[in-house]
Amino acid sequence: MKKQLLIIFVGLFVCSACDKDKTDKPYVPIIRCPDMTRNMDTINNYIRGNWEWVEEYRVTRTFQGWVTPNTPGENHLSLKLYGDTLQFFTNNRPDSFYNFRIRLLSDLTNYPDDSLPIIYYTSFYTGMGGGVIPIKICKNQLLMQHQYVSSIIGARLWIRK
Repeated sequence: MKKQLLIIFVGLFVCSACDKDKTDKPYVPIIRCPDMTRNMDTINNYIRGNWEWVEEYRVTRTFQGWVTPNTPGENHLSLKLYGDTLQFFTNNRPDSFYNFRIRLLSDLTNYPDDSLPIIYYTSFYTGMGGGVIPIKICKNQLLMQHQYVSSIIGARLWIRK
């Protein structure tokens, strides 16, 4: 009986050591939709809805590469835009609420050449503390270009849920 258990244990060990699917494969980024645009009418048409964060290309002093919700230390993020309200969720729990508007960056800077469309958001409760994120959009993808306004967060891709 002990000999049979030993044979079974060794067999399982050998089989698990031969598993080829456990090799680390490089991350393959999601292909961006070819019709992604900065057109204000298109943005206003597609922006509202539920979005899920899928990837970010991050460049810092110590790291350059792709970060996803499966990256150790990262969270599952989702975003809900409805009416003029923006709601972030972390690991499926409500995280923060904001009022938002889609604007041109030139509306804030008064420089006519600042033609990037942005999500401009403020505290839902106080109306203060505005944030600015340049964006691009297509029907099923939202690209929040944090790299324009942050030295830590890169371009985050969200997919419509």
